[in-house]
Amino acid sequence: MPGDPTTPYPLPPIPYLRLSLVLRALAPARLPPYKGSMLRGAFGHALRRTVCAMGPEQPCESCRLRQACVYPRIFETFIEGAPPPFLRGLSSAPRPYVFEPGDDDRQDFAAGDPLAFDLLLIGQAVDLQAYVLLAVERMARSGLGVARSPFELARAEFRASDGAVHSLFENGRATGPAAPPSFPTRDGLDAERLTIRLLTPLRFKERGHLSTTLDFRSLVLAMVRRTLELAWFHVPGAAIDWTFRPLLDRAATLRSTPNLAWHDWDRYSNRQQRKVTLGGLLGTLHLEGDLTPFAPLLRTAEILHVGKGTTVGLGRIAID
Repeated sequence: MPGDPTTPYPLPPIPYLRLSLVLRALAPARLPPYKGSMLRGAFGHALRRTVCAMGPEQPCESCRLRQACVYPRIFETFIEGAPPPFLRGLSSAPRPYVFEPGDDDRQDFAAGDPLAFDLLLIGQAVDLQAYVLLAVERMARSGLGVARSPFELARAEFRASDGAVHSLFENGRATGPAAPPSFPTRDGLDAERLTIRLLTPLRFKERGHLSTTLDFRSLVLAMVRRTLELAWFHVPGAAIDWTFRPLLDRAATLRSTPNLAWHDWDRYSNRQQRKVTLGGLLGTLHLEGDLTPFAPLLRTAEILHVGKGTTVGLGRIAID
């Protein structure tokens, strides 16, 4: 029942599609060690050039085609109308995508070398996958890195809910139909102990400031916020239960043992035309207690990421 702390919190189903993409270098290239920000920026430029009917001088904020355009629906989502009380105060809506560049931190690529990464599409963005693949093709050809080294899209695949791998693009052409959406896992935590691993820096705010500590209640709140924001803005008609305070109270009763450290990383901001240092928490959070009410939320957060900077792959967690 809603608000019952002994049962799993009823999350709204969120369709998602994980695209596994492989680019191939057409010339020697030097790329940053963490490639999420680079991929996001190059993708955004390519998507706008691909779909914008008004031209680069037209700001999206004042464009009369804004609500019909694919670019803001995917890359720069605006808040249209008044959100519910819990979501008031947001400066912009969460973006319905996540770049996951993986663990390949090499910087030098020879011609022919592959660059593999995943791109997660969330909610209505799943239906726009054809535009996404076209933008990825064009961003690769336009070049990556400071030297704009050319790549090509070599392969695009997705894994269906039955585990089968399907091809969407290979050898220069589309090879499959539109992929059906999957849904976040709802079970798989039959234990009273588990460890949450923070795989990429976790950034979240408490009382207006970035937090340098983490307890389970704070993490649960960040996971709930992320899930409900995506559902509200990107899943039309989503049935959302806003009575999650009992879940937070329950989270505060669990024993949590953090083993965390702050990690800084640098990225280049095209918008600010300078290097920007971002930091976040890495490490583990060990939990003991009745984890049943949190199983759907934890499994969903494994897919959607948590906190700030999720579009470039930050806030990725794994459950052991």
